[in-house]
Amino acid sequence: MSKFLKSMIVLLAIVAMATPVMAEDMLSLGGQMRVRASTWDDGGDSTNTWVDQRLRIGGKFSIADGVSITFRLDATEKAWGAGGSTYGAGRMPQDGMQWDRAHIDLAFDGFSLRAGQQYIGVGALGGTFNAQDAGFKIATKGAVPVTAFMMLADDNGDSTDGFYYGANVGFGADAFKGNAFVASQNKVSNDGEEVYLIGADVTFNMDAFKILAELDFFTGDATATTDAFGTQLFIDASMAASETMTFGGQIYYAMGDDEDTQFAYLGNDFNGWDPLFDVGSGLDNGPFGATRPQEFFNTAAGIDAGVIAGRLYGNAKVSDDLKFGASIAYLEPEEDSETTSDSAIVAALGMKYAVMSNTSLGALVEYIDVDAPDTDSEFGASVGLFVNF
Repeated sequence: MSKFLKSMIVLLAIVAMATPVMAEDMLSLGGQMRVRASTWDDGGDSTNTWVDQRLRIGGKFSIADGVSITFRLDATEKAWGAGGSTYGAGRMPQDGMQWDRAHIDLAFDGFSLRAGQQYIGVGALGGTFNAQDAGFKIATKGAVPVTAFMMLADDNGDSTDGFYYGANVGFGADAFKGNAFVASQNKVSNDGEEVYLIGADVTFNMDAFKILAELDFFTGDATATTDAFGTQLFIDASMAASETMTFGGQIYYAMGDDEDTQFAYLGNDFNGWDPLFDVGSGLDNGPFGATRPQEFFNTAAGIDAGVIAGRLYGNAKVSDDLKFGASIAYLEPEEDSETTSDSAIVAALGMKYAVMSNTSLGALVEYIDVDAPDTDSEFGASVGLFVNF
């Protein structure tokens, strides 16, 4: 065997042994696997029961100092038995896979740039602007961080392209922080759409007390012939009664209108937001629910009733492994002429139990009772098994 051939074999062996080490140093992975079972009774003749699952995998490639690539995918995100191959996922591909993030991050001394498919959210109301889409985001560093973004929501190849864009300015000190933000949704739903958001949120942390508040205004054009509107206020005040007990209350206000189109958020609402069922179970943002309180009474197209609502909630840590939560909310439409519903009561009770390391079992029961003609109370229950890695 020639010296050259021996040298090549040795070199290839070194590369083969070094490659996994380099890959491990460069790539970090994480994610979650969940399986949920749910049932929902609408109070009439319909009761829906189903099981769904999602395997979420995310990772980051640290390419060089200040250079990285991030990705995330949801594999087999679907309800059991909903289409797919006759032989299941084991032999044939099935639908339900979703690549939701793939972006480049460049970190410079005074600012950072993100380009690609990404999630952007601003505002305390579950992301008053929130979208998962392709675009750019620039963020400055320092005592007053500033973020600006642009996302292409719909590429029609001409002047009817749909865009999201906006900016956020952060401010505050140790016990106080806040954000002021603006955003726009342009030609996403229709060619005549040009909606603007102006808002601010503040958070006060005072040892056992915490106060969170947000005020938002929406204006512009919903269509070529209909104005966009929206004035909404959210306040959340909570108190840690002990190391294991927390109690709080929330106020929701959203203006209604009998002529224009109400907006409670901008973007494609990728994360969703269902605070009326959020009691720490991990199941509040499921396939059914009460959705955003600001739109609770907007049950049909053209119905923009707004809301005036209050909610009480509590959380208890029974042990390091077991936690309980409960809440009850009362809601009324702000614009009575827009709906036949007089009021509603929404209640939830949930728990979360650490079964094993990085493994938890969640359970949630939900109740909705709307005071309206020919409307029955609704009841739902869910259980979910979650494994984080």
